[in-house]
Amino acid sequence: MEKLINLHHLDISNSFRLKMPLHLSKLKSLQVLVGAKFLLSGWRMEDLGEVHNLHGSLSVVELQNVVDSREAVKAKMREKNHVDKLSLEWVGSSSADKSQTERDILDELRPHKNIKEVKITGYRGTTFPNWLADPLFLKLVKLSLSNCKDCYSLPALGELPCLKFLSIRGMHGITEVTEEFYGSLSSKKPFNCLEDLEFEDIPEWKQWHVLGNGEFPTLEKLFIINCPELSLETPIQLSCLKRFHVVGCSKVGVVFDDAQLFISQLEGMKQIVELFISDCNSVTSFPFSILPTTLKIICISRCKKLKLEMPVGEMSYCNMFLDYLSVAECDYISPELCQRARQLRVQDCHNLTRFLIPTATETLYIRGCENVEKLSVACGGTQMTSLIIDGCKKLKWLPKRMQELLPSLKQLQLIDCPEIESFPQGGLPFNLQRLWIRNSKKLVNRRKEWCLQRLPCLNLLEISHDGSDEEIVGGENWELPSSIQKLTINNVKTLSSQHLKSLTSLQYLCIEGNFPQIQSMLEEELPSSLSHLTSLQSLHIGNFPNLQSLSESALPSSLSQLTIDDCPNLQSLSESALPSSLSQLEISHCPNLQSLPVKGMPSSLSQLSIYNCPLLTPLLEFDKGEYWLNIAQISTIVIDEESL
Repeated sequence: MEKLINLHHLDISNSFRLKMPLHLSKLKSLQVLVGAKFLLSGWRMEDLGEVHNLHGSLSVVELQNVVDSREAVKAKMREKNHVDKLSLEWVGSSSADKSQTERDILDELRPHKNIKEVKITGYRGTTFPNWLADPLFLKLVKLSLSNCKDCYSLPALGELPCLKFLSIRGMHGITEVTEEFYGSLSSKKPFNCLEDLEFEDIPEWKQWHVLGNGEFPTLEKLFIINCPELSLETPIQLSCLKRFHVVGCSKVGVVFDDAQLFISQLEGMKQIVELFISDCNSVTSFPFSILPTTLKIICISRCKKLKLEMPVGEMSYCNMFLDYLSVAECDYISPELCQRARQLRVQDCHNLTRFLIPTATETLYIRGCENVEKLSVACGGTQMTSLIIDGCKKLKWLPKRMQELLPSLKQLQLIDCPEIESFPQGGLPFNLQRLWIRNSKKLVNRRKEWCLQRLPCLNLLEISHDGSDEEIVGGENWELPSSIQKLTINNVKTLSSQHLKSLTSLQYLCIEGNFPQIQSMLEEELPSSLSHLTSLQSLHIGNFPNLQSLSESALPSSLSQLTIDDCPNLQSLSESALPSSLSQLEISHCPNLQSLPVKGMPSSLSQLSIYNCPLLTPLLEFDKGEYWLNIAQISTIVIDEESL
């Protein structure tokens, strides 16, 4: 590197693993260096001091190798006026008798006043130097203190006049946040510009002292994560707060049980929009009736003692209506509450046995509620457009009169529902556009009764079977609507060309599994081949264990993308197998594939990707392989994740 004596500009800001080469100071012509990372296991601090042209971000790593403050002075950090992002990192455990030395070292690493972002990780002192809270840092907008596990106090960060983002994580020595945190300024409100505040993994933090003097006047986001000993019994006035997340803070959860205490907290959150509560097992109730109307998103998870219910007397004066409500691993959720959300997600609520689909809900996602046996629709449930049911293993029936009560339904997903046998009498809603059925064996076995040809708007269909023996009810003569544009079929063994013949609008086809009839179409030049699918643009063929070759004229002339995956016995593609319109070809996990139709490669092919085809890879080797001259003109070639 030191030989590049005429180098003027070097930018390595996006090369996260690249360490700075030694002897960089010998590049006398270097005027701009952006994104430098100095690893002090090889560098000395004076080496860093001799580099005067640093711009943008600077990372100094393994600072535990710095012996004392005299060595730190040699870095000349205060002179680096073009560095706007500084990361200082220590690695390894601390030593209590070196705490003052560590503080002195960090004190000498004070950046220039032009700094905008500072990140300190693994610092081993017990207190921070005063420069971290110097109000002369007029451009400092982002500060992160991470894994400084021996620190027992925080600097007066409230005095930083332009700080917008503050993250404090892994501070195991902190037991309380005192008045010192806010600073001593009397003319301005502490944290006058702060918008984003995060506390995470502070296991011994018990108390947060609140001034009550209008601190945090612009705070919009407050995250408190894994602080199990913290309580918030003193209300914080956060008039601009929009997002409030509490995760793994069991004692904070007491606030939500005490209605009066919760009201006092909410009175200071006039603009709250998002509330997230997780892993707070002390929460047993939630005062929904007093929530502000500004609140639009509520996510509650893993509060296992919580019963989400709204007293009947409170329903009449509750004006809350959410854009999104997510409830996971809670003891109970009342039907009345579910009616208060446009999008509703209910997950892993094992005490739930029946569910009433609310009238005003547009999107409903029920997952892992393994004891739900019955779904029903409230009269006039006309708003729902998307219904996703996943892992409800005891559910036997979809809601009755779906066609009538859910006329706006456009998307239906049924995943891992082994006891559902059929669609409701009358069929699915006419306006349904997208249908997914995965791992629901009994329902797949009765597919002749689906009557999908009656759904004129259906454009996407995915059927995924587990590959076990099929017990077809009513024969195999089932029809698909001609409106389908995207079709994915996995392990439905009896699929044949008869099921595809009417799909004149089909643009994407994915077939995975052992389909004997489809295999014959691909290997032999049959009139029933896929060539009649004149709108098909993308074809994915996967998991055909017995497929040995791909014949001529098996594929439609309209095809532009072809993917062949996991065909262990595939040996060859015929010279005319690839249509002239093909632009992308990907072949993976075909260990016996020995050749490609290189002479028949269409001139339109712009991307070739080959993965885990060991017999083929040597033939494609750059500038050496037998096929190289035939494929060199392809603009993008990727072989086993490596671009040629």
